[in-house]
Amino acid sequence: MRSAIILSFVILILAGCSSTKQLGNLKTSAENFSEKGDYLQAVEAWNQYFQQTPLEETPGIDYAQAAKIAVKAGQTEQAIAWFDQARYKNYADVEMYRDLAEIYREQDNLSKELSALEFYSKNYGTGNSEVNARLFELYSEIDEYSKAKQAWNGMNPGDKTAETNLIRYLEVNKEMENEAVCDSVATVLLQLNPDQFEALDWMAKKYYWAGQNRYDQAMKEYEQNKTRKQYNILLKELDKVTADFKKALPYLEKLWEQKPGKEYAGYFANIYARFGDEQKAEYYKRYMDN
Repeated sequence: MRSAIILSFVILILAGCSSTKQLGNLKTSAENFSEKGDYLQAVEAWNQYFQQTPLEETPGIDYAQAAKIAVKAGQTEQAIAWFDQARYKNYADVEMYRDLAEIYREQDNLSKELSALEFYSKNYGTGNSEVNARLFELYSEIDEYSKAKQAWNGMNPGDKTAETNLIRYLEVNKEMENEAVCDSVATVLLQLNPDQFEALDWMAKKYYWAGQNRYDQAMKEYEQNKTRKQYNILLKELDKVTADFKKALPYLEKLWEQKPGKEYAGYFANIYARFGDEQKAEYYKRYMDN
């Protein structure tokens, strides 16, 4: 009887060893297929390995490694499922979150992509300029202007000179009312592209409203104190108004070429009225009624 019990115990040990060896072989096969670039076979080997290994005994790193191979095999849903298992096991690494972010970007899942990138940035440093460039783009889209500005600071110089990024940065600083920064960004944009619409719009309105506000203030002060001295001050201020309007005109003219109509007609009409050119003022007023 005792001999039978010992024999049964030995058989169980051998069976366990055989099972462990088989699992080891499956994992080794998956890694070998991966090294050869045969990612589909590698995914299949990982599948068999997971099917034969209890979840509680499978380390998170195995799921992460398998998921990365699934990404290379083009099996994104399988990759997400395995990455989720890795996270469930409290495992994470740099490449894992880069892959997740890229998958969600391809799926146009902005919120999950953003979460993956934010985790990456928080846990693996903020020095990755590529990640910061994408974070800047996403934060700009969802109106997180302070975060967008922070991401901008971590971008490399090349990304900061790209026209699309400069346009976004101009909009971010407009929303944050950083007028001096907007002036600088608009100037750089127009150096890159003299017809860049958003930069032209910023510069045109900057000079127009500088002139208009100066005019309104000067007229208000004169109406309150109609003295010879105040009149002379008014004349000097009106000269400055004219100078501001003249600076605005070239930008407005380029904008008009791109987008003629009601939006910019009022600026032209007012400027030419101040210049005493009634013919041009009336020309643009016609567009204001359309």
